[in-house]
Amino acid sequence: MAARVLDESAIRVSDCVTELLRKQPFFGSLVLRLPLRPDPTRETLATDGHEIRYSPRWVAETEAHLIETAMARVVMACALKHHTRRGERDPERWQMASQLVTHALIRDAGFTLPPDAEAWDDLSVEQAYDRLPQPGDDDSGDHNAPSNAAGAGSSAAAQSSSDGGDNDADQPSDPADDRDPQDPSSGQDGDAEDDGGDDRKPHDDGGHENGQGGDAGSDAPPSHDPSGTGEVMDAGTRASEDGNESGKTPVDVAAEEQAWDEAMHQALNIARAEGKVPGRVEETVKGAHASRLDWRTLLRRYMTDAAKSDYSWSLPNRRFIDSGLYLPSIRSEGMETIAVIIDTSGSLPADTLAEFWAELREVAAEIRPESVVVLQVDAALQDAAEYAPDDLPDEIALKGRGGTDFRPGFQWLDEQGIRPSVCLYFTDMECSDYPEAEPGFDTIWVNWGPPPSDWNREPWGERIDIAA
Repeated sequence: MAARVLDESAIRVSDCVTELLRKQPFFGSLVLRLPLRPDPTRETLATDGHEIRYSPRWVAETEAHLIETAMARVVMACALKHHTRRGERDPERWQMASQLVTHALIRDAGFTLPPDAEAWDDLSVEQAYDRLPQPGDDDSGDHNAPSNAAGAGSSAAAQSSSDGGDNDADQPSDPADDRDPQDPSSGQDGDAEDDGGDDRKPHDDGGHENGQGGDAGSDAPPSHDPSGTGEVMDAGTRASEDGNESGKTPVDVAAEEQAWDEAMHQALNIARAEGKVPGRVEETVKGAHASRLDWRTLLRRYMTDAAKSDYSWSLPNRRFIDSGLYLPSIRSEGMETIAVIIDTSGSLPADTLAEFWAELREVAAEIRPESVVVLQVDAALQDAAEYAPDDLPDEIALKGRGGTDFRPGFQWLDEQGIRPSVCLYFTDMECSDYPEAEPGFDTIWVNWGPPPSDWNREPWGERIDIAA
């Protein structure tokens, strides 16, 4: 492959990422997480959740908006864990299912799909896989598959019901909660809001014969991209950080999925700050596997979300320098203040408070806010203290033990002119006395009691049920 093709493709890839950051910051920031490198064995471009490999010839010959569509498609599939959950399923059929269930999300976000690309709405990737014909089946049959075209915008919900299939988007509590996080074949999409697919013939890269432009293809599976919108390969195994191929180890599936959950939420925050959040994507992010995450993971996620993240062009992204690409890095400015309000009324379980406090101390040490304000409140403010992130005590002496009122803590913060980046309220939710107006900062109700009923449900903020 001529050096000119390699150079031109690298420039086009860099331009496409920059354009994604400008027009679609949610998808652009996800792409920015992954190193990009040429690989002539790929038909279009592909990712295993760790890097993006692209065919230089395909990039050089393809319109920029279709390259951007493929980038968005593959990172959305990774965000939905399609690269960790194939198990023993047929890889080509899984690839088609993954494309079918992501096309509608990126279509609705404003991307242009190839003309023949289809989109299946409201199905998980497993459901789409089951509806596709098995190898050797007569392709002329219906196969119980939704038939809407990519641009139609219709829903497959009625078809799903008639087939007896479940629409994951309507099930906040998925039976997959009990799945083994190390078993990628046992899950279902907690976010079956996605869809898409297509029957195009695979693109002929034409660059296989000389093998230049990257050494990534030697260990890669055969390229298969039926829709021309990018491949998602299994997470599989990865080389050690020093690039030693002989030191490959299996990917920790649970850690991989959590990393993508956190990346998806960070990308959502960046897009929200720019006022460019695709509606269906936001719905998907909010519901993505929340029921499978324990409260510690959720607490870390919300705390990380509260940290300010943005692009920095003055600090080039080191992941892309070796590929000759000048792209920005994502930087986090951290937080100014975290407020922690502890409900000291009634029978506060000492062991539960200890677990929460230990997790809070770890997260604060990682995120490093400027200060942590700790309030003890029952029916009135009982104590107020301020700490540096490294100075939080091992345990706290509780004060109060009277009734419950959610207003005094917020009132004190307002009187002191403190506007925290996030406020954590540790409580059993057994109270309906909320402030009349929502405070001007994010609030997370860390509930150690049963889920609240209508009379005491939080009117704003997010809730984490520790005992759930």
